[in-house]
Amino acid sequence: MWTSKRRLREERDDLRAQLDRMRERAETAERNVKTEQFARNTMARQCAEKDAANTRLQGRVRHLTELLASRGEQGDAETRRLKTRLENMRATVRKYRKDMDGQTRLIRSQQGLLDRLYGLDTPAVAEGENWQQRRHDRMPGVTL
Repeated sequence: MWTSKRRLREERDDLRAQLDRMRERAETAERNVKTEQFARNTMARQCAEKDAANTRLQGRVRHLTELLASRGEQGDAETRRLKTRLENMRATVRKYRKDMDGQTRLIRSQQGLLDRLYGLDTPAVAEGENWQQRRHDRMPGVTL
């Protein structure tokens, strides 16, 4: 009698453990189903958004293609006009660069004249150009 009660108790415990495992598997399966449904819905929404964007872009491309085709000769004339303007600008830049080079040479020559006038091109001035490095009261570690 005691063995049958113990055996029945063990069977009951085994059945409860089996039921718990089956319940856990069922809950895991339900979570997996919900996750898959969410992922499927997300993918469907993203595909719909991409499809809508693609449709908009196709319409825009079609419109721009028609616009370019209608401008044909007008676009070529505009391109020629812009090329002419660009060449004119390049010529102006060349002229200004040439003028700037002349001004630079003039400034350098006038600076040389001014240096000679004030005596800044003498050997004594050239010898003294590094006087700060030879100072006796110079602070160590300071470079000028």
